[in-house]
Amino acid sequence: MAQLKMYWLPGTPIADPPLPEGYSFSHPKTLEDKLAWCECCKNGLSGEEGLPHYVQEIENRSSDGLVPERDVFFLDYQGEHIGTVTAYVNKENHGDVHMVGIRTEYRGRGLAKFLSAAALKKLAAENPEYVFLTTNEWRVSAVKSYLSAGFLPVEYDVGMEERWADVLETYGIDSIQMLNEDATPYKIIYRKGLWK
Repeated sequence: MAQLKMYWLPGTPIADPPLPEGYSFSHPKTLEDKLAWCECCKNGLSGEEGLPHYVQEIENRSSDGLVPERDVFFLDYQGEHIGTVTAYVNKENHGDVHMVGIRTEYRGRGLAKFLSAAALKKLAAENPEYVFLTTNEWRVSAVKSYLSAGFLPVEYDVGMEERWADVLETYGIDSIQMLNEDATPYKIIYRKGLWK
Protein backbone atom coordinates (compact mmCIF):
# COMPACT_ATOMS: atom_id res chain seq x y z
CA MET A 1 0.00 0.00 0.00
CA ALA A 2 1.34 3.44 -0.95
CA GLN A 3 2.38 5.77 1.83
CA LEU A 4 0.55 9.00 2.54
CA LYS A 5 2.18 11.99 0.86
CA MET A 6 2.10 15.53 2.23
CA TYR A 7 3.30 18.90 0.91
CA TRP A 8 4.24 22.10 2.69
CA LEU A 9 3.88 25.14 0.43
CA PRO A 10 6.21 28.17 0.53
CA GLY A 11 4.74 31.03 2.51
CA THR A 12 3.04 28.74 5.02
CA PRO A 13 3.88 30.10 8.49
CA ILE A 14 6.52 28.16 10.40
CA ALA A 15 5.99 27.71 14.11
CA ASP A 16 9.35 28.25 15.79
CA PRO A 17 9.01 27.21 19.42
CA PRO A 18 12.06 27.90 21.60
CA LEU A 19 13.97 24.79 22.60
CA PRO A 20 13.52 23.89 26.26
CA GLU A 21 16.54 24.10 28.52
CA GLY A 22 19.01 21.29 27.95
CA TYR A 23 18.06 20.76 24.27
CA SER A 24 20.10 21.73 21.22
CA PHE A 25 20.70 20.80 17.58
CA SER A 26 23.79 19.28 15.97
CA HIS A 27 24.84 17.54 12.75
CA PRO A 28 26.60 14.18 12.26
CA LYS A 29 30.39 14.21 12.19
CA THR A 30 31.55 10.80 13.40
CA LEU A 31 30.80 7.10 13.10
CA GLU A 32 29.23 7.29 16.58
CA ASP A 33 26.84 9.95 15.26
CA LYS A 34 25.80 7.67 12.41
CA LEU A 35 25.09 4.86 14.87
CA ALA A 36 23.11 7.27 17.08
CA TRP A 37 21.05 8.19 13.98
CA CYS A 38 20.24 4.48 13.54
CA GLU A 39 19.09 4.33 17.16
CA CYS A 40 16.77 7.33 16.65
CA CYS A 41 15.22 5.71 13.55
CA LYS A 42 14.53 2.27 15.04
CA ASN A 43 11.01 1.02 15.68
CA GLY A 44 8.91 2.10 12.78
CA LEU A 45 10.97 3.84 10.11
CA SER A 46 12.64 0.82 8.61
CA GLY A 47 13.11 -2.88 9.09
CA GLU A 48 16.86 -2.39 8.86
CA GLU A 49 19.15 -1.48 11.70
CA GLY A 50 22.77 -0.48 12.04
CA LEU A 51 25.12 1.33 9.72
CA PRO A 52 23.72 -0.15 6.46
CA HIS A 53 20.46 1.68 7.27
CA TYR A 54 22.32 5.02 7.49
CA VAL A 55 24.15 4.32 4.23
CA GLN A 56 20.90 3.38 2.45
CA GLU A 57 18.77 6.28 3.69
CA ILE A 58 21.36 9.08 3.93
CA GLU A 59 24.68 8.47 2.17
CA ASN A 60 23.10 6.88 -0.93
CA ARG A 61 21.11 10.09 -1.50
CA SER A 62 24.22 12.20 -2.06
CA SER A 63 23.68 12.02 -5.83
CA ASP A 64 20.31 13.71 -5.26
CA GLY A 65 21.88 16.59 -3.33
CA LEU A 66 21.87 15.38 0.29
CA VAL A 67 24.93 16.44 2.32
CA PRO A 68 24.75 14.76 5.75
CA GLU A 69 26.92 17.32 7.57
CA ARG A 70 24.49 20.05 6.48
CA ASP A 71 21.14 18.32 5.98
CA VAL A 72 20.90 15.80 8.84
CA PHE A 73 19.88 17.34 12.15
CA PHE A 74 20.05 15.79 15.59
CA LEU A 75 17.88 16.97 18.43
CA ASP A 76 20.13 16.57 21.45
CA TYR A 77 19.28 16.48 25.12
CA GLN A 78 22.18 17.28 27.42
CA GLY A 79 24.57 16.43 24.59
CA GLU A 80 22.96 13.08 23.70
CA HIS A 81 21.33 12.50 20.28
CA ILE A 82 17.65 11.70 20.95
CA GLY A 83 15.96 12.60 17.65
CA THR A 84 16.74 13.28 14.01
CA VAL A 85 15.34 14.80 10.85
CA THR A 86 16.85 15.10 7.38
CA ALA A 87 15.95 18.14 5.27
CA TYR A 88 17.41 18.77 1.82
CA VAL A 89 16.42 20.19 -1.56
CA ASN A 90 16.67 17.58 -4.29
CA LYS A 91 17.68 18.06 -7.91
CA GLU A 92 14.05 18.76 -8.90
CA ASN A 93 14.02 21.74 -6.47
CA HIS A 94 11.66 19.98 -4.07
CA GLY A 95 12.36 20.04 -0.36
CA ASP A 96 12.47 16.57 1.16
CA VAL A 97 11.77 15.96 4.86
CA HIS A 98 13.16 12.49 5.38
CA MET A 99 13.66 10.02 8.24
CA VAL A 100 12.12 11.85 11.18
CA GLY A 101 12.73 9.75 14.26
CA ILE A 102 12.86 10.06 18.02
CA ARG A 103 14.36 7.46 20.31
CA THR A 104 11.66 5.31 21.87
CA GLU A 105 12.17 6.53 25.44
CA TYR A 106 11.74 10.19 24.35
CA ARG A 107 8.54 9.74 22.32
CA GLY A 108 5.26 11.26 23.43
CA ARG A 109 6.88 14.47 24.72
CA GLY A 110 5.95 16.75 21.83
CA LEU A 111 9.54 16.90 20.55
CA ALA A 112 8.63 16.36 16.87
CA LYS A 113 7.55 20.01 16.58
CA PHE A 114 11.17 21.10 17.15
CA LEU A 115 12.42 18.76 14.41
CA SER A 116 9.72 19.99 11.99
CA ALA A 117 10.54 23.63 12.72
CA ALA A 118 14.27 23.10 12.16
CA ALA A 119 13.64 21.28 8.88
CA LEU A 120 11.14 23.81 7.55
CA LYS A 121 13.25 26.86 8.48
CA LYS A 122 16.25 25.36 6.69
CA LEU A 123 14.24 24.37 3.61
CA ALA A 124 12.26 27.63 3.37
CA ALA A 125 15.57 29.53 3.22
CA GLU A 126 16.54 27.42 0.18
CA ASN A 127 13.34 28.39 -1.71
CA PRO A 128 12.14 25.03 -3.07
CA GLU A 129 8.99 24.72 -5.20
CA TYR A 130 7.41 22.86 -2.26
CA VAL A 131 8.47 20.57 0.60
CA PHE A 132 7.26 16.97 0.68
CA LEU A 133 7.32 13.95 2.92
CA THR A 134 5.79 10.51 2.97
CA THR A 135 4.56 8.57 5.98
CA ASN A 136 2.08 5.94 7.10
CA GLU A 137 -1.24 6.67 8.79
CA TRP A 138 -0.37 4.29 11.65
CA ARG A 139 2.35 6.78 12.67
CA VAL A 140 -0.40 8.78 14.35
CA SER A 141 1.74 11.25 16.31
CA ALA A 142 3.93 11.92 13.25
CA VAL A 143 0.95 12.64 10.98
CA LYS A 144 -0.54 14.90 13.64
CA SER A 145 2.71 16.86 13.96
CA TYR A 146 2.97 17.29 10.17
CA LEU A 147 -0.60 18.58 9.94
CA SER A 148 0.15 20.98 12.81
CA ALA A 149 3.24 22.21 10.94
CA GLY A 150 1.10 23.15 7.91
CA PHE A 151 1.60 20.13 5.65
CA LEU A 152 -1.36 19.29 3.40
CA PRO A 153 -2.45 15.87 2.07
CA VAL A 154 -1.74 14.96 -1.55
CA GLU A 155 -4.03 13.06 -3.93
CA TYR A 156 -1.62 10.87 -5.86
CA ASP A 157 -2.80 7.27 -5.66
CA VAL A 158 -6.02 5.25 -5.58
CA GLY A 159 -7.82 5.50 -2.24
CA MET A 160 -5.91 8.48 -0.84
CA GLU A 161 -8.98 10.64 -0.30
CA GLU A 162 -10.72 7.95 1.76
CA ARG A 163 -7.58 7.20 3.77
CA TRP A 164 -7.20 10.89 4.55
CA ALA A 165 -10.87 11.10 5.52
CA ASP A 166 -10.14 8.41 8.12
CA VAL A 167 -7.08 10.34 9.36
CA LEU A 168 -9.14 13.52 9.72
CA GLU A 169 -11.78 11.56 11.62
CA THR A 170 -9.12 10.29 14.03
CA TYR A 171 -8.06 13.86 14.85
CA GLY A 172 -11.52 15.41 14.76
CA ILE A 173 -10.48 17.73 11.93
CA ASP A 174 -13.59 18.57 9.91
CA SER A 175 -11.89 19.48 6.63
CA ILE A 176 -8.61 20.31 4.96
CA GLN A 177 -7.37 21.36 1.53
CA MET A 178 -6.02 18.42 -0.46
CA LEU A 179 -3.45 19.02 -3.20
CA ASN A 180 -2.74 17.37 -6.53
CA GLU A 181 0.70 15.85 -7.03
CA ASP A 182 1.79 19.00 -8.91
CA ALA A 183 0.96 21.03 -5.73
CA THR A 184 -2.15 22.67 -7.22
CA PRO A 185 -5.38 22.55 -5.17
CA TYR A 186 -7.36 19.31 -5.63
CA LYS A 187 -10.36 19.95 -3.37
CA ILE A 188 -11.45 20.33 0.22
CA ILE A 189 -11.79 16.91 1.82
CA TYR A 190 -13.87 16.08 4.90
CA ARG A 191 -13.51 13.70 7.78
CA LYS A 192 -15.31 10.37 7.35
CA GLY A 193 -18.06 11.22 9.86
CA LEU A 194 -19.17 14.14 7.68
CA TRP A 195 -19.52 12.06 4.50
CA LYS A 196 -23.11 11.79 3.27
